[in-house]
Amino acid sequence: MKKIATLLLLCLGAIPFGCDKADDDPSARALTYKTTRYDGQLAHEWIKLADQMIRANNLHGPQAARVFGYLGLTTWESVCRGIENGRSMSGQINDYTAPAFDEDKAYDWGIVLCTAMRTVFPHLVEGISNTQRSEVDVLAAVQEDLMLQKGLSEQVRQDSKDLGARIGARIVDRIRKDGRDVIRNIVPVFPLRDAEHPWYWDPATLGQAPVEPLWGTVRTFVLDNAQTCEPPPPLPWSVDPGGDFYAEAKTVYDIERTPTNKAIAYHWENGTGRTSTSAGHWMRIARHLLEREGSNLAECAKTYCLVSFAAADGYSSAWFLKYKYFLLRPVTYIREQIDPTWTPLLHTPPSPDYTSEAAVLGGACPTMLIRAFGDIGFVDPTHLGSPLFTPDGGPFVLPERTFGSLTQAGNDAVLGQILGGVHFPRACVEGQKTGQCVANTILSRLNFGF
Repeated sequence: MKKIATLLLLCLGAIPFGCDKADDDPSARALTYKTTRYDGQLAHEWIKLADQMIRANNLHGPQAARVFGYLGLTTWESVCRGIENGRSMSGQINDYTAPAFDEDKAYDWGIVLCTAMRTVFPHLVEGISNTQRSEVDVLAAVQEDLMLQKGLSEQVRQDSKDLGARIGARIVDRIRKDGRDVIRNIVPVFPLRDAEHPWYWDPATLGQAPVEPLWGTVRTFVLDNAQTCEPPPPLPWSVDPGGDFYAEAKTVYDIERTPTNKAIAYHWENGTGRTSTSAGHWMRIARHLLEREGSNLAECAKTYCLVSFAAADGYSSAWFLKYKYFLLRPVTYIREQIDPTWTPLLHTPPSPDYTSEAAVLGGACPTMLIRAFGDIGFVDPTHLGSPLFTPDGGPFVLPERTFGSLTQAGNDAVLGQILGGVHFPRACVEGQKTGQCVANTILSRLNFGF
């Protein structure tokens, strides 16, 4: 425990407080300490902790996206009242009402944040261990102690902890009621692949059990439901070599495994336990850009909220479609119709093909980041030094990857699923469009006030 505390102190010790009293705005005591004057590192530490726990607990994509969705909400709700004209998500997202707030009290937003996170984390991360609970408590205690070093009064401390606890309790209430617990232990009857349904996903191909087939029923954050951005259906089934479905499979089969194509596919391989899934990869990109720009806590909270909502609702959209159509993966079709010895470049994930969740997020998350930063270039260090095993061998130790723009990165993420042999092209093309719809719907409905 001492080692954990020491590491966290090293990480947080360099945070500039930047929380001088707002003498220019004495009318509202709640703005005594403004969120814009806090360092974004306070939020980054919680996102990094979630990333670590998701990987350690081997959470699947939809589970990870839900974690980030709630942490984005918690971050924003904890600090939005310290932003001039900042608006709560209360009444703007589904099934959330913020607790009462007293503008006549002064709050330290760092303490509000760490208290809310301490409340939410244990109810959110599935399979959380006692050690991980301790890590949450240690980080919260370190952050609170750091804020107290500014010389806060005991009244401010207690008011801040009270507000954080009440915000956390409201979010925990939503966590308990969003439908996740209802489906956790339900094993539905899956449609069988037979002569009448040859296009159905076949778990026997790779010995897989389908992941979270009922996830489309979990409550979305901003979208009305998981069907809000539903795309056209997959191509009609056909084994005719002159047909469109066969042509899609042939496109995947004919891809040359050049160093360039492999680099793209490898960079967007975000399997369970590696980079906290596609949602975690985009949250890492968000964190990298926020750190690079030196963004304050208000800017970080807004960006994390937008990207995490896009990831969570994007996964809901993709997962609903997967189990609506139950479409087989390229590996099954290609082995049966083209080449029985074929193996995809990447491991095929345990879920149906249509649509690609990575492609959905490749449409949704860049849209949010472009809103925050513009269509900027960046270096993505997510996989730097990471070993990757593939059906082609390994371990391959991966480098960082440079992108000229966020748009390029999104397109790259979409293409990587085709080059990796894990999705038909239509699942990726329509998936990206779905993700763009998800992001634009969220942007059209939310008002952060700044």
